[in-house]
Amino acid sequence: MPALKITPRPHDDALVLVIDGEIDMATEQLFHKALSAAIDKRPDGRVVLDCARLSFIDSSGLRVLIQGHRMAKQNHSTVSVAAPIDRVAQVLRVTAIDTRVPVFGTVDAALAAPMGSPNGA
Repeated sequence: MPALKITPRPHDDALVLVIDGEIDMATEQLFHKALSAAIDKRPDGRVVLDCARLSFIDSSGLRVLIQGHRMAKQNHSTVSVAAPIDRVAQVLRVTAIDTRVPVFGTVDAALAAPMGSPNGA
């Protein structure tokens, strides 16, 4: 099984990327490519990262997440994180990324939040 699998799931004005595995130096390019493509497909929309099955993210993955957040802002869209496991949520908190990229407890909460909503966890 590959170290990372990303499955896009369209949802109204949003695109949910279901992330399964680990994001690290070996998989950051795959994550970058999928996130960039999702943002390009959803101008003025939202991209929700379903992280319920994301078991690990390192600094290279966090960098891609921040780059995606910036790219989305330029595209008048949003990127948010949904349902991170405790370990991933802690990394987002410790690095203060959760103060820039909205983090929600569930995918449904991320999809229901107003565009540009602050964290809804």
